[in-house]
Amino acid sequence: MTGIGARIGVGVGTGGIWLEPDAPRPMAAVDAPLIRQLCAALAQALVRAHAYETQRGVALAMQRAMLGPTDLPAGFAVRYEPAVRPLEVGGDWYDVVPLPGDLVGVVVGDCVGRGLSAATVMGQLRSACRALLLQAKSPAEVLAALDGFARLIPGGACTTLFCAIIDCADGEVRYSSAGHPPGILMHPDGAHELLDGARSVPLASVAVDRRPETVARVRPGSTLLLYTDGLVERRRELIDAGISRAVDVLAAARDLSEGELVDRLVRDLLPASGSDDVAVLVYRHRGPTVFAAEVPADPAQLAPTRERLRAWLHDLGVTEWDVEAVLIATGEACANAIEHGYRFAPGAITTLRAELRDDRLEIEVRDHGGWRASDPDGGTDRGRGRLIMARVMDEATISGTSEGTTVRMVKQLSGGS
Repeated sequence: MTGIGARIGVGVGTGGIWLEPDAPRPMAAVDAPLIRQLCAALAQALVRAHAYETQRGVALAMQRAMLGPTDLPAGFAVRYEPAVRPLEVGGDWYDVVPLPGDLVGVVVGDCVGRGLSAATVMGQLRSACRALLLQAKSPAEVLAALDGFARLIPGGACTTLFCAIIDCADGEVRYSSAGHPPGILMHPDGAHELLDGARSVPLASVAVDRRPETVARVRPGSTLLLYTDGLVERRRELIDAGISRAVDVLAAARDLSEGELVDRLVRDLLPASGSDDVAVLVYRHRGPTVFAAEVPADPAQLAPTRERLRAWLHDLGVTEWDVEAVLIATGEACANAIEHGYRFAPGAITTLRAELRDDRLEIEVRDHGGWRASDPDGGTDRGRGRLIMARVMDEATISGTSEGTTVRMVKQLSGGS
């Protein structure tokens, strides 16, 4: 006999083991009990390993559910770094809550302590905070309600929290802070401001009659950074020094995309020791994602419309190469609508609408005139508009009916938006 096999049960199925000596030899009777003991020990080890993996999977699923969402609206990026490994959650958290209209609620908070005990407090406060935001509460009202809730939770006292509601259409950030480090608002030109105009004490620390609230304006291209103190606080150093470092990194990397910016902030600011949990949230304000204009049937109106569209694209951060392509195609479509569609209808209107969906720019030019065909024998560049639009855009279609003509174009932006 050159080898021996045995079956072992692991609680969820049956496995097997095969033993084969280096040199073939008969298996002595005295070896059989040893083989059985070995199989029993291996079965117990496998059962323990399976139980550990099951418990770990359940724990990680619960931890991830306690953190904020990963499917974020456009313009947002987040990062969470726990201090205690292999845990994936601790006392810090972020949340991004889409609200009716163009509003988005954002929260960054920090419970006292770390590890599982802090995580249990964090999970309860995060859920309560999200529910309050969904009830259309203002940031000050959210913090006031959380004061009472935090008093009911063991370990909830002295939690710090920054709560804001961002109006993505109007460029307004309404916020309130419960003892939390100030948000940093970095503008496209490198100027910055600290959002410290609505400061108050941490949750459930002392009685507060009412929480303050204020508003900050953001411009297209501005970047909002919210964070917990683990990103900027160092021993034997004023926290102002850490905030200044964050301002410097944010200014130097403000042209990066939101995801790249979060990576840079964590890489440059997070201490190697990882002694505290860290939550980071970045929002890049892109301004209105819809452009609409009415263009009178007058060629002189093309230039001012083009400049308005150029300014809107620049505010969105679209690269100059894509801007020029869009302006060329849109200019051709509007010029064709005026020349062909409204040749016999002075004073008529062409409508231009553009909308940004992630990195996809959709443009529609609509008229209500009756197009005349281009002259095939003109010997000029007339009639080249369709070809130009097809070349510089990713998609270009023209549909005409008795009620008018609609040009639809799509440009997949190359980056920077």
